[in-house]
Amino acid sequence: MKILAIDTATEVCSVAVLEDKDVILAKTLEAVNTHSVALMPLITNILFEANLTLNDIDLFACDKGPRFFYWN
Repeated sequence: MKILAIDTATEVCSVAVLEDKDVILAKTLEAVNTHSVALMPLITNILFEANLTLNDIDLFACDKGPRFFYWN
């Protein structure tokens, strides 16, 4: 199973492609307050470098955080 994992919970923006438990490729940017600009090009780049398309991805994973965004 191929997984596209996205982490934008901190000032670091990370994207990784995994096959089962093995990391195929991972990229991280220190993109303070610019995740909305950096994320899509980062996903496009990592899929291109891994020779994959979105159709090859079986599962999308992302974080939920940081906690103070969803505290009541």
